Amino acid sequence: MKRFPKIKIKKINFKYILNYLFVILLTSFILVTILISLPLTERVSSQVTYDLKTKSELYWAKDYTLQLDIWDRTDKEKILDRTTSTLYQRLSKYGVEKVDMYTFTQNEMEYIDIHVQSSLPQEYVDELIRSPFIVKVVTRDPEVDFEDPENPYAIYLGENYLDTQFTRDSFRNIYITKLKNSAKQYSYFALFKTWPWNSQWKTFLEEYQGQEVGVSVDGFVTPVQIPTTKPIVFAAPISTEKKEEAKLINLLYNTRGISEPYTLIDQQQIPIENIEGDYIKILEGVLLATIVIYAYLFLIEKTPKKILMVSALSTVITISLWVTYLKIMSIPTDVFLLAIEILSMIAILRITTENSESKIVVNVLLALIASLVAILGTGFAKIFASDLFVLLMLGIISQQIAWFYTTKVKNILKI
Repeated sequence: MKRFPKIKIKKINFKYILNYLFVILLTSFILVTILISLPLTERVSSQVTYDLKTKSELYWAKDYTLQLDIWDRTDKEKILDRTTSTLYQRLSKYGVEKVDMYTFTQNEMEYIDIHVQSSLPQEYVDELIRSPFIVKVVTRDPEVDFEDPENPYAIYLGENYLDTQFTRDSFRNIYITKLKNSAKQYSYFALFKTWPWNSQWKTFLEEYQGQEVGVSVDGFVTPVQIPTTKPIVFAAPISTEKKEEAKLINLLYNTRGISEPYTLIDQQQIPIENIEGDYIKILEGVLLATIVIYAYLFLIEKTPKKILMVSALSTVITISLWVTYLKIMSIPTDVFLLAIEILSMIAILRITTENSESKIVVNVLLALIASLVAILGTGFAKIFASDLFVLLMLGIISQQIAWFYTTKVKNILKI
């Protein structure tokens, strides 16, 4: 019988194939993010837009003039300082990009002039400035008939209530959350939380348990029914169902209280101080500068080629991912800040890639500084610090991807 020759099948290197496929997928992913992040690539498809949404069309500017009702002239400076610092804190926490304030006296009246430039919703910024938001817990005046059918608004007028010792400063925090109302539907409530050692508040709640009191905000009273169940929770209803408005009310409640009322007597639109530029030209300029820098470093041969390749690749991945994210999520962006962020990351990634022994220290220190500025800073500094913190995290991930990618490509190509 004729025997057929044995066919030898070589052992398939599945690890090599998997690495090869993974490098192809990673290369495709990097190229896609680069294409999306580049200027004008949003015009490639008519189905999906990848246009960078800039803030240039969103900015508006206004001047507000407030007149303060100061009866005790001896505390004038203290009241002015508290009012201006509270207003500045409100606007800063809300994210208003530019705020300038100054006080002046005219005809023995005190005024505050506020200059605002922002891309945030104008009606919300107006509310932050217009309302002193003086919070007081009040009780019903026994001489007022709250059941009078001819005066249905008596229950909401501050003049029909008696002040208590409890103001905004009496509470540690006022927590805004959703709870079930009397109709078994979820709505927003303000939970008043006092300090643990404040026994007077506990005594007040027990005294008025089962009765109706009120929370007065600038003379408008919201009735609050104190429950009979324990623990007693003091929850004032909030007349909104919108998340953004609830966020605004939370900001007003939890910013340092204003002690004296004021009146908004004037507000005028003013020209915008436009610092935005043509983002296409700016990004093209940054791209060109990056290419020139790395070409120069390659030519002078002062840095090992692998370090230079990892540095360049991690920079490209970080910037591409960031700009792609901004484009796809349609996040309004300050172009000049984006340019500064990109240049900052080019320098940071260059330093941390070449000095691997100090990479952890540099990243931790920069992340700590960015976190502090993001929490305590204001305006553009706050925005820049918040973005930089995210970019630092992206940079760390991108460096690991770049090291892995260059190593795998070198092994596959056997160079």
